[in-house]
Amino acid sequence: MYFLQHISLPTGTRSSFPFSLPAFKNFESMQFESPITVFVGENGSGKSTLLKALAIKLNLPAIGSSDLESDETLSEIKEFGESIKTRWTNKAYRGFFFRAEDYFGFVKRLKNLDQELKGDIVDFEKRLSGTGLKLAVGAVLGQKEALLRKYGDLTQVSHGEGFLKVLQGRLQAEGIYLIDEPEAALSPQRQLALFSLVKNLAENNGCQFIIATHSPILMTLPNATIYQFADTIQKVRFDETEHFTIMKNFLNNPEAFLRYL
Repeated sequence: MYFLQHISLPTGTRSSFPFSLPAFKNFESMQFESPITVFVGENGSGKSTLLKALAIKLNLPAIGSSDLESDETLSEIKEFGESIKTRWTNKAYRGFFFRAEDYFGFVKRLKNLDQELKGDIVDFEKRLSGTGLKLAVGAVLGQKEALLRKYGDLTQVSHGEGFLKVLQGRLQAEGIYLIDEPEAALSPQRQLALFSLVKNLAENNGCQFIIATHSPILMTLPNATIYQFADTIQKVRFDETEHFTIMKNFLNNPEAFLRYL
């Protein structure tokens, strides 16, 4: 069962960013017709902007170095996000927002948390003794072990491996998940691994995904609804997207492109 069914923006003219983006000037509403929705478009077209605005509107936790409320990079988008109106089939109470560029901030956040837990142990050893010390230290070590089981040691793996580990550790049944340009961290093979993960969770675990991407691989997720952002926002098939067409034509005849580059 997917959750978010419909979004709309209030009518009226606003000149400030991101209301001023061409895609949003005539934007009234968008239907979410399947468990997977994909936003595609050129850089600056507004696809990631709408994804971020939705994350703010839905009050989703962010995987990164800070939460959405205190993220200064989202300050211009907050008014836009708060103006969005939503309609639900069933309200989702699980979910998150994850940008590829936030991965290293999340790793840093985990390292800081690990240092804080180590500091707690040192503090307990100074103030407690006997059974009290044993219980307090045991609780902290339990938290450290839980983090290690969930994510492993993210400092010992590549960006792409760690990115997938975080997703695998955080994705749960019956949640709504907003993921921004995951291909920035992933090789084609890792994109296929993410493809399989998203497909399985959408089909079998009641998850809803909204993904902004440039990846033709992720655009082919089965039964995904694809919205292409340009001067307007239009629903398209994956083989109608500019990304797919350019990639296909390039691979079929790279020499034809190289002559003009």
